[in-house]
Amino acid sequence: MPPLLNQAGDNLSNWLINSLLPGSCSLCLSPLQHSADALCHLCTAELPRLTTQCQRCAVPLASDALCANCQLKPPIFRRCISAFHYQAPVDSIILRLKSDPYTTEIKQLSNVLAERIATTYQQAQVRCPQTIIPLPLHWAKMTKRGFNQSHIIGNLIARQLRREHGISIDIRNDLCSRAIKGQEQHLLSAKKRLTSIKHAFSAEAQNLSGLCVAVVDDVVTTGATANSVARALLQAGAAQVDIWSIARTSWNNPAG
Repeated sequence: MPPLLNQAGDNLSNWLINSLLPGSCSLCLSPLQHSADALCHLCTAELPRLTTQCQRCAVPLASDALCANCQLKPPIFRRCISAFHYQAPVDSIILRLKSDPYTTEIKQLSNVLAERIATTYQQAQVRCPQTIIPLPLHWAKMTKRGFNQSHIIGNLIARQLRREHGISIDIRNDLCSRAIKGQEQHLLSAKKRLTSIKHAFSAEAQNLSGLCVAVVDDVVTTGATANSVARALLQAGAAQVDIWSIARTSWNNPAG
């Protein structure tokens, strides 16, 4: 059997076992109370949550305010909402999700993000976007990987918002595509990211007119990708574009 099929079979087997039988926390190995969980309550509580951040781009700050970058040159998107610092163990969970769609910890991380999303819009008295667009992968990467991790996260967020807050959100993969493959963003400097990703996305104007959308990604680094996809969506007629991500890097940890 080819190695990729072996790996997929092992991942599926582990996911089925963990889903049906309460096991151990993947971090501390303590017994779990619920079979749907991968992390115990204590480890979940100790995850590196973002508490204070830029109100526009979500970069970690000492207090809730606008960062210097957003004051000088505001991003194209309306705002970014992130739940965690891109630090251990969140960073390793996100990296694992890129190769393993059965990464069970991502459900709890997505639920935390969904709660942050609901609270943010409620406090701002602003309507939550009605459409989620998972950040699209280039077709070559999608073919190689076989799945889009942002679609997995988007599904989990939508489910939590619907179940806990009665917020119904559509997930659309047909409204935006990645036209340029480009280089791996984490291998580039901030300046090169801006140029490599600037015109990477194209959007479907016919179905975007007047929509308020949220683009879901696993981690936001410099914001170059977020700006690029927001530009494409707004030019195609979207009314507002927000960014939702599991994690956000800080200025002193830009390489995530």
